[in-house]
Amino acid sequence: MAEALGYKVKSPDAISGYIFRKFDDVCAYGLMKRQRGFVKVTDVAIQATDPYDAPKAREGKAKAINQIPIVREAFTQWHGEIPQETAFPSKLKDLIPGVSWQEVQKHSEGLRRLFTEVFPYLRASLESTTPSPHLEMRNDTATIGTRQGTGNVTLSASGENFGFTKTLPFTRAGIKELRNLVEFLETQVKEEQSEESRKIQT
Repeated sequence: MAEALGYKVKSPDAISGYIFRKFDDVCAYGLMKRQRGFVKVTDVAIQATDPYDAPKAREGKAKAINQIPIVREAFTQWHGEIPQETAFPSKLKDLIPGVSWQEVQKHSEGLRRLFTEVFPYLRASLESTTPSPHLEMRNDTATIGTRQGTGNVTLSASGENFGFTKTLPFTRAGIKELRNLVEFLETQVKEEQSEESRKIQT
């Protein structure tokens, strides 16, 4: 296992504590399980390293990353965006109340590097698993798009009987609310079409 991670060791007895900490990291992400005398690769690891199915691999990587509670919580609370370096310690303190300021400062740099590395995988997985809403609108207009750099999605819709612009965080909760809005618009369109059909029949 040490050799698979790129380390050169003469024998199992020569494996250092640093390498064993790497084993612990891999286990923390749910990629393997350590058992007496051997290690077992998990289904998440197999999915995350699938060489033929990129969306499947992205989802596997996201599952592994979400095993770390502080990463999962930070991504959710910050809507997938990492605070500026100067504001990061304060945001981190707000994220984990009860932890001392000294402890936050101690781990701030390392956690920011970690978030910078793994957030793109979570964003990519979220984007690939979110279906594009479909609207059948004729003279009315509706646009849905991601605002680059903000991690938000803006839905703008206008019609004879309705009109609004809604900006939502590009998170699971935000996407769910977006879907509800899209369903509302589709209901409005169907009602207008039904009303026109009734007028024509009359």
